[in-house]
Amino acid sequence: MSGEVNWFELAVDDTAKATKFYGAVLGWQTAPFEGQDYHLVTNGAAGAIAPKSAELPASRVYFHVADLDATLTKIGELGGKPGDTIPIPGFGRISHCQDDQGTSFSLFQPN
Repeated sequence: MSGEVNWFELAVDDTAKATKFYGAVLGWQTAPFEGQDYHLVTNGAAGAIAPKSAELPASRVYFHVADLDATLTKIGELGGKPGDTIPIPGFGRISHCQDDQGTSFSLFQPN
């Protein structure tokens, strides 16, 4: 449904420590995605634990949208900053944006 949180990425300094921590606190189990240092939560909310990087400097929340292009246009009209559209093969498209106050958020349109 449009507007619902449908993915998150916890950006951490040490993914091994974080997977143990959140496993103990929240009972999460994780699995590496395609052999990467990107750990999918397999038994909880839809999301992942990932290393901080230039591409992921802070944790992100993704909101579902039915029409990414129209939503990006609306963001610009309302004074926000629409991000570039990034294809995620086999899944859909995402965009990292900012609202009219500079708050970062991300959008996801599934295939």
